[in-house]
Amino acid sequence: MKRLHPVLVVLALAACGKPAPAPPAAGGQGAAQPTGPQEQRLIAAALIALPPEGLTAESLPDARSRGAQLMVAYCTQCHALPSPATHAPQDWPSVARRMWIRIDMMHGELGVAVPTSADRVQLLGYLLANALRVAENLPAGAGRNVFQERCSRCHTLPDPRSHSPADWPTVVMRMERNMERMKVSGVTPQQAQAIILYLEGASRRGS
Repeated sequence: MKRLHPVLVVLALAACGKPAPAPPAAGGQGAAQPTGPQEQRLIAAALIALPPEGLTAESLPDARSRGAQLMVAYCTQCHALPSPATHAPQDWPSVARRMWIRIDMMHGELGVAVPTSADRVQLLGYLLANALRVAENLPAGAGRNVFQERCSRCHTLPDPRSHSPADWPTVVMRMERNMERMKVSGVTPQQAQAIILYLEGASRRGS
């Protein structure tokens, strides 16, 4: 059975929220621990910038399309499968470029498959077509300023109609967990409640 490179093990464990294995005892057998500068940078990035929750391949939009297949083939080499709606169309190009830089760095020695230029174009097109629907004009309402100020720190603001009123509390709680995992200062309970009430109301009015 082929053994995974230590960095890939750490990346996979980080994506699942599990601690990396302890180094083997002196004189013992096992894979060498990642100690090079490049590997340390990859591990550090993995611990703060990987999708904390993943989808199944079948739950992707247009799951049988070439774009969805490319996403499964390349993105899951190092972390959980993200939703295309994780980012807005304005954000995906820079996110994809960052991922491609990492995957290019991991090619060869680490045995990671690298997408061709054609695959990258098709994958990005798929992500853009299924990206988060963004807000063009946020409706007025209590909590709008808190939502606008706190949530725009990490991503483009979503359209309140992207989710139903019943779904917004779960989405906001997921974002709070993401901020904690990515070492971003979070929101207070009062701010979270104000954001939820605003999004619930705006979603209800919009529908």
